[in-house]
Amino acid sequence: MSRPRREGGGPGRPARGPAAERGAAIKDPGGRVSVAMVWPGGYRAGMSSLGFLWCYSLVNARPRALAERVFLPEDPGAPVRSRETGRALSSFDIVAGSLSWENDYWVFPEILRRGGVPPERAERGGGYRGPLVCAGGVGPWSNPWGLFPFADVIFTGEGEIAWEAILRVSGERGFAGLPAARRAEALAAAVPGALAPGLLPRELSEPSGPVGLARALAAFPPVAPPRLAWPFPAGAVPPRSPVWAPGAGFAGMRLVELSRGCPHGCRFCLAGQLYRPHRPWGADAVVEAVSAPNPWSGEDPFPAGAPAGLVSAAAADHPEFEGIVERLAGAGRRVSFSSLRLSALTERAARLLGAGGLRGAAVAPEGGADALRRRINKNLDEPAILEGARILRAAGLRTLKLYFMFGLPGETDGDLEAAASLAARIGREVRGRGAGPAVAASFCCFVPKPHTPFEDEPLLPEGETRRRAGLLERLFRRAGGVALRVEPPRASLVQGVISQGGPEAYGLVRALLATGGRQGPALRLAGVGEGHPLFRARDPAEARPWRVIAPPAGREHLGREALLAAEGAESPPCPAGNGCGRCRACDP
Repeated sequence: MSRPRREGGGPGRPARGPAAERGAAIKDPGGRVSVAMVWPGGYRAGMSSLGFLWCYSLVNARPRALAERVFLPEDPGAPVRSRETGRALSSFDIVAGSLSWENDYWVFPEILRRGGVPPERAERGGGYRGPLVCAGGVGPWSNPWGLFPFADVIFTGEGEIAWEAILRVSGERGFAGLPAARRAEALAAAVPGALAPGLLPRELSEPSGPVGLARALAAFPPVAPPRLAWPFPAGAVPPRSPVWAPGAGFAGMRLVELSRGCPHGCRFCLAGQLYRPHRPWGADAVVEAVSAPNPWSGEDPFPAGAPAGLVSAAAADHPEFEGIVERLAGAGRRVSFSSLRLSALTERAARLLGAGGLRGAAVAPEGGADALRRRINKNLDEPAILEGARILRAAGLRTLKLYFMFGLPGETDGDLEAAASLAARIGREVRGRGAGPAVAASFCCFVPKPHTPFEDEPLLPEGETRRRAGLLERLFRRAGGVALRVEPPRASLVQGVISQGGPEAYGLVRALLATGGRQGPALRLAGVGEGHPLFRARDPAEARPWRVIAPPAGREHLGREALLAAEGAESPPCPAGNGCGRCRACDP
């Protein structure tokens, strides 16, 4: 994707008009810490992001604070204003970007520029007294380098802990009157997991080549991102969307977090490693969250019986999944979920989902052959996949989306042939002798992510990515019956450089900003070529820029998992009660 998602609904063209929403927090700014909550893209996608919406809720739940949402306007010439009241970014105390996908990083400084805030920290200067520019989300948590020139403070870890400290410190007497450098210093000192790029040692912020970077990283104590304890602390509630938004991607659906993390530990998966351990919310808490009132109004903004979207990396692995679905379906709610692990799905759960109105599902075999799935620790074999597909068909699905990766470590053309064959078998299985759900397969290129067991694996060169994409297209044409979508090769290269890079990461973000997000020209402008370390396995002594952040599970665990992957061996999933001791995520 070479341009930001402009789905509409930004201040330039609200989705179905502002009056279509219900539940937004509109507060008198007097005496309150004001936060412009920025989504780096359009309204439709931003209002589908539970993390973004939950941070908005965390701020507005405090009486002495307010948050307003900011999206990229659909009109390229329109100024950026807040969704709630049309305020300019420069009138807020804090401008906070929520960033997940590296390819959208450049949109954040673009929004700053169009909102009247100088996008680079150097332009703002140490004495700047405008809004403090902050950023957080799973992207900066894994590697903050791409945002070093733009953000005053970068927050890592889980938002519940960070925002409590941010608002406490920024609400102190005299804080707002300090210059930006002093405010950044105060937040970095008081907020767990915070990193102020302007306060980093010169050797780290301006390293003299790879050797200088390696030395600076060795001398820098990694930031330890905060996470909610497990079991969840008293008073913690599941994240839930606070605004009924018929123009959003999930059209008026109440999103609720079903569980955090994933028990399976796929070796390529960043979220599964960062959010360890697997932490399911209790059934009562989930069901109550579906109709919970907003704390700033005391009202539930969603219509009675609004559909519920259960957000989880492994929905069916929740120990009370069937009971939750039964209770919601019994209350007349259509139930959907973000993704489903076929091996955990039961016939009873599928019947309940079908009775609750489920008409489409997304599942992720990831690889076509059992051996490849063992290498990536998917813990899912072909018989379980086909049985799960049969169960879903019986539930009355109309669409089934299959997510695969290509370019995985050790992959061969035979693995791609196996993926096409598996997709075709799934298609035949769910169609049977009559009309079954339409089946579509989506392939994205493997990108080695920091803090995962595959962090040192190479990315496919662009030419090889194109060759394998072409092979997949030929294989699926021959197989027939399954629609195919393959991610463009340059998108994976941009993602890889920003997710793993040091200074070249922010160099590429600057280039994307200068070229309006055009990836080919930006890569050329930034001088990124196939000599980049991304395209080869990293040497043990080589600098790894992302190690300014400490991995939740510990580097020893990642090393052990990488060795098991090389042997084609699986690791068992986290036990239901956690605390198994294989990694340190349960007891940091």
